[in-house]
Amino acid sequence: MFKYLIFITLPLILSFHDFHVTHTTLHYNSDLKNIEITIKVAIEDLELSLENKELRIGTLNEIFFSEEIIKSYFKNHLKIYGDNKIINYKWVGKEISDNLHDIYIYFEISNFNEIAKIKSLMLENTIFIETTHNQSNIVLIEFEDNDYNLTFTKDLNRQKIQLIK
Repeated sequence: MFKYLIFITLPLILSFHDFHVTHTTLHYNSDLKNIEITIKVAIEDLELSLENKELRIGTLNEIFFSEEIIKSYFKNHLKIYGDNKIINYKWVGKEISDNLHDIYIYFEISNFNEIAKIKSLMLENTIFIETTHNQSNIVLIEFEDNDYNLTFTKDLNRQKIQLIK
């Protein structure tokens, strides 16, 4: 009986695999004319992608320049283009979630759309793609009265949306 149970459950156990997801929100704050960027990731996945387990993110022993390393990683793996021109965003901060498993990373784009009306946004999202096999990166864009939901993967890491129709 035990032997049959193993034959039945073993394929089920082997078929399970890690599921890795990041969540990013780009929210247009019309009062401040800023885009507020919030990225939620697993600390373990972040440290793996940074190839530096010694950062000790979220602990009392976190190294003092970890924010610079994190900021640099996201600037290289989350690129935002307005009408095909790169848009720079600035670091706001980070916050460890209550579950001590996830970290929230905050950036912002100041004075968005103040000079010229940007008609389209293109995002390139390769967060953790290089280190995690089944990585999915979900992005929610909240711009005025429109919401856009995008999913990025290894095979689909660049997408474009029209802001003004």
